[in-house]
Amino acid sequence: MNQAGKEILIVAGEASADRYGARLIRKLQERVGPAGLSFFGTGGDEIQGAGARLICHIRDLANIGPQAALANLRKYFEVYRRIARACDTKPPAVAVLIDFPEFNLRLLGRLKRAGTRVIYYVGPQLWAWRRGRVRLIRRHVDRMAVILPFEVEFYRRHGVKAEFVGHPLLEDFAPERDRDSFLRSTGLDNRRPVLSLLPGSRRHEVEHILPTMLRACLQFLESAPAQFLVSVAPTIDDSQVARIMEKVLGDLLRPEFRMVKARARDVLACSDFAFVKSGTSTLEAGLVGTPFLITYKVAPVSWVIGNILIRSRLKGLVNLLVGEEIVPELLQGRASPEALAAVAREYLEAPQKAEAMRSRLARIREMLGARSASESVASMVADYL
Repeated sequence: MNQAGKEILIVAGEASADRYGARLIRKLQERVGPAGLSFFGTGGDEIQGAGARLICHIRDLANIGPQAALANLRKYFEVYRRIARACDTKPPAVAVLIDFPEFNLRLLGRLKRAGTRVIYYVGPQLWAWRRGRVRLIRRHVDRMAVILPFEVEFYRRHGVKAEFVGHPLLEDFAPERDRDSFLRSTGLDNRRPVLSLLPGSRRHEVEHILPTMLRACLQFLESAPAQFLVSVAPTIDDSQVARIMEKVLGDLLRPEFRMVKARARDVLACSDFAFVKSGTSTLEAGLVGTPFLITYKVAPVSWVIGNILIRSRLKGLVNLLVGEEIVPELLQGRASPEALAAVAREYLEAPQKAEAMRSRLARIREMLGARSASESVASMVADYL
């Protein structure tokens, strides 16, 4: 089929999906030439930089939990209507929906009526919660491109055409490991322990999680010297993080703390231990191999609802992948500053324990294989052009 002039819809809702979407666009452009296809939808700076026309930037969609989503319902509905109108006026040849299930699952019926072929890349974690939604996917999704090996069996068991495409995190995964140079660029001392804080890529995540992480660092400093790198995701404004740091650490802040915009993998690779928000970043931490803990906090109502819906005992992606808790999970009520500090102290004071975690984390890369996810999904898209 002639590919010239065809449009592809990309819908991404957070930072990692923005990276995955941008790589996919570039792979497709390599296949058909930069002028052969056009792209539109939602994403961030990377998808836009790859040449897509944005209907909405992901910084306006980065909310979590029922309360946060309700507060921004008008924005979500407005973006939904604009995508739906665009698809009705000129249906895209293919829609690639990347994660973001609370939004993307609502688009499925509309895309099907428009005659658009749908590829769902980074499938919703229906094996963990709200399994009934798999019926929507069975009716309206042409192909599932899943990034965790065990997901294939779940979707196929429910009559969905699914393929393990590899994990996009593995593409060009080469963390900066020149610790001395990296720390010098931030003004920190290579000879002292470094803890990194990864509080998430959504504004509400940062509001709920970062204060606890910072207070845990202050607790840690009461018994041992250390330095701290606060990683700021591309979807988060520096001013939000600076405000929280000032509130927790004081007007003058603390000389041991640095806010950094570097890639999370580089921050992790140059750290001795990390506090990592539950989500994709835990898998990134696992691939880097730095010892870490998984933590998460949301509004109490959101936590209660989530616990009712989520069936999985384990929450961290690293632990889910291997089927056991190889990384400590301190979630919601267990995520106190004292508890986080105690776990960090435990690993930093016992090198053999830290080395044991590194050894177990080394299995993760083998489990994810060597396939290029972007290349695999680009091939899927090409099948429908």
